[in-house]
Amino acid sequence: MKSNIQLSLCSLLLVIGSLLTACEVIPSGEREEVIFTPTDPSTLKRTSLLIEYSGWQCVNCPTAAEEAHRLKELYGENLVVVVMHPETNPNTSYKNAAGKPNEAVNYTCPEADSIYLMMGGTNTTPFPTGNINLVKDATKGYFCNYDQWATLVSQAYANPKPVQLKTEVSLTDTNVIVVAVDITNFDTQAIEATLQVWLTEDSVIGSQKKPEGTDKNYTHNHLMRASISPLWGEALPLDAQMTQQVVYEYTLPDKVAKENCNIVAIVSANGEVIQASETRIHIE
Repeated sequence: MKSNIQLSLCSLLLVIGSLLTACEVIPSGEREEVIFTPTDPSTLKRTSLLIEYSGWQCVNCPTAAEEAHRLKELYGENLVVVVMHPETNPNTSYKNAAGKPNEAVNYTCPEADSIYLMMGGTNTTPFPTGNINLVKDATKGYFCNYDQWATLVSQAYANPKPVQLKTEVSLTDTNVIVVAVDITNFDTQAIEATLQVWLTEDSVIGSQKKPEGTDKNYTHNHLMRASISPLWGEALPLDAQMTQQVVYEYTLPDKVAKENCNIVAIVSANGEVIQASETRIHIE
């Protein structure tokens, strides 16, 4: 059985710089109608977001990265990993003793630092640490040790939400991409949600300290590079059994290798991630 739903299109104009900060909502009378086949909400799988806080000077961070990789292998597309190197924490420092920056070991980005500070991170927060689905524990706060990640991801996977994400990414110019995110609410009730869209990069070869010494050919994956949406997200009221589409046009930073980049889309409700997706940039 097929039914009609409306597709509401947000179109975000390209601006100078690496961040986009607004979108235009098309009035309901001008929205395009589309046909889709309803999905049984009970068949939906929840994809969780694992934020891994790391630093190239943190000798135990590779162990946490191995745990994140293990969980990614276990859950596949139902787990999205984003590695953040917040500049506030000394483990990410890329300046020498004279205070001069060494960009070869700079894996930081301002957005990662803002999220870290929002979660209560300081220059003394021990690394490695992380967070699952932006959930804040009533007593422990946002941060949790990597030996807790498996349990928290498992609990979230067993608690699916009636929201589905579909993201398409295309390269329209040398370094300009168009990101189209379809968000479908299969619930019978509306959801007040927030959409965040981030850029990450895999296969970044660089230095990483380990207990046995510095590995100068370490592979950094899932690196947070920028926020494509406003950092704290777009307010996105999701009507019951409806689909909305949000579209961004974005210029990739010069420092990234576009063939190794992913687009991470996150839908949150009441501050908690209820669905996420990771999509590789399509390059023909």
